[in-house]
Amino acid sequence: PTAEEEHRLCLHHRIIERFTSSIQTIRDSIPSGEISGSVQQLPTKKRRALGHEEHQLLAREVCDSILSHAKERFSFTKHLISSTLLQGDLFQQHSRTFPEAALETTVEAYPLLDKAKLKTELSVVSDNDQFRACSGAVTLLQFFIDNNLQETFTETVSLLKVLVTTPMATAEAERCFSILKRIKTFLRNSMTQDRLNALAMLSIEKKLIRSIPDFNTRVIERFATQKERRATFLYK
Repeated sequence: PTAEEEHRLCLHHRIIERFTSSIQTIRDSIPSGEISGSVQQLPTKKRRALGHEEHQLLAREVCDSILSHAKERFSFTKHLISSTLLQGDLFQQHSRTFPEAALETTVEAYPLLDKAKLKTELSVVSDNDQFRACSGAVTLLQFFIDNNLQETFTETVSLLKVLVTTPMATAEAERCFSILKRIKTFLRNSMTQDRLNALAMLSIEKKLIRSIPDFNTRVIERFATQKERRATFLYK
């Protein structure tokens, strides 16, 4: 993730925390008194207005549902808090006060990391001006590789490799499933898995394919030269 993406992620996490905290405050402010009967037991033939206690019951159920869905939907953000440890614009702040909470969350999310060694390496990184000049995890990882520092900062490099391969959102995966639905239609129901994978990859990476010069011509020539066919596909 770039520095902008990391900043957006931290902001997103804080917004979620404020949102859930606000809903919880509303939930706690609703009296939890007992009511006679249940909302589900209301007569179906004749409607009547809900009473004050019944409105309170519905409000509590709505708040509980929102909190449950928010916790389930955004639970993955806890694992991505580790990106703040390697955010270049925060290195100066980390050199003054080390983010112990973010380190604890990172080690909890990725148990393969050595906490003590990672803290030592991050302290060195945050105090160095060359590391501060790197904007984003990709740039920082490339700096380690270019200067052959993988063996010196083993834990930091391991964390960087995890961060640069962790998707920031599920939109790309959801887009892939949508593409598969468009490719494998009722008329293409007999399509093999290999062909489906190939067509899906072509559709997903269409921007890259469009940048390849003479891609269609090269594919046609490759197809025509694979084996002998009755029709001639190569024209000069």
